[in-house]
Amino acid sequence: MLKPLELSTTARRAFDRMAADFTRVFGQRFDALVAYAPTRGAAFASAVTAADLDALSMLTEVWHRSGLATPLVITSEEFRRSLDAFPLEYQAILDRHVVITGTPPFAGSSVPREALRRACETQAKGHLVHLRQSWLDAAGHSDDLAHRIAASALPLRVLLNHVASLRGSDADAAQFASETFPAHADVLRAVLALEHDGAGAKALIPRLSQYLAACEAIWGFVDEWRA
Repeated sequence: MLKPLELSTTARRAFDRMAADFTRVFGQRFDALVAYAPTRGAAFASAVTAADLDALSMLTEVWHRSGLATPLVITSEEFRRSLDAFPLEYQAILDRHVVITGTPPFAGSSVPREALRRACETQAKGHLVHLRQSWLDAAGHSDDLAHRIAASALPLRVLLNHVASLRGSDADAAQFASETFPAHADVLRAVLALEHDGAGAKALIPRLSQYLAACEAIWGFVDEWRA
């Protein structure tokens, strides 16, 4: 099981104030507000009008000062009917959320596994192609190439987390890489470490071919995966 989302007292109070704002704007049309990350939420209503968005736009600066991002605003019916259209985004909400108020449209909702696999495959292939493109665009300039390798660390972590979710694993990206891609684990962990300290990126330039091979392995794994 994935670890439940935990909100700080400050964040919970901010979300409670946001819920009160949505209640005032939507009235009886307001279904629920959930937090799916420490600063991110999704608001559900039976209908969303232009007047609603105009009223809510006056509140965004207040939410931002409270440390919250602008929330998703969606109808409950839209959510249920688009589970296959945004599988990665909606799976993240279903996996880890805290109900702030109301009843979200989650009962009986699930992202089709094939839609999730297909989205992971697209993400994996995109990461591989972009990495190849970065090698070309750097045109042999080591500083530029090192910067591009470091910039790929966050997308790599997100990709590995999504593939882990596809497998039903709650392991973090580095652990999942070690368990699932042992032949490539060392270079994957080295790239992931650049997310918080990019100073070692230059040392990975000679290992770029290994990094590419690891990304090919991730894509191949998702391409062949079956539930």
